[in-house]
Amino acid sequence: MSSNEEDIPADLSALIRFGTVIEVTLSPPRCRVRFGDPDDGDDDGETPPIRWLAGRAGKTRRWSPPSVGEEVLLLAPDGQIGNAVALTGLSNDENPPPSEEDVELIRFDDGAIISYDAAAHALTAMLPAGGTVAIEADGGISIKGPVTIEGAVSIEGNVTIEGGASATDDFTADGISLKNHRHGNVQAGAAKTGMPE
Repeated sequence: MSSNEEDIPADLSALIRFGTVIEVTLSPPRCRVRFGDPDDGDDDGETPPIRWLAGRAGKTRRWSPPSVGEEVLLLAPDGQIGNAVALTGLSNDENPPPSEEDVELIRFDDGAIISYDAAAHALTAMLPAGGTVAIEADGGISIKGPVTIEGAVSIEGNVTIEGGASATDDFTADGISLKNHRHGNVQAGAAKTGMPE
């Protein structure tokens, strides 16, 4: 028997198992998993704190911890459960897929959704009530295309407009109404005031 054959565990089922996350710690990033199926006559077992597959963990790194109750696949090199890695992303009846449409979609626990529909070329981000968005870009932000904003807008800083501006309501500058302000030192009549100075 070769040394490679000796490294293969007698019970090949020890290499790959289904399990359920029972505990998650964020620092260090580890989870504990319960595995085995009592209905099949197998005794339940639990892993020690093990790593989960993050997708990327080099110069580009992703962070999406598993949650308690999430179904995972355990890969145990040499059948050593203490060295196992949890592969997340298995849907089941308790945690069904977040959509039945042909879209790329992430649904968060609070109901927030980020999705992209390639057929419609539509990117959508929806947050629950009270949700906020923060974007920081010291180099600037550029938006190309028509923009529609529903709600109040506050701007801290100067505003430059190349093109016209219109409003269905009044403009007010330093407390002076554009629609209702009056000029002093003029006499009523058909004459008009001069241009602003």
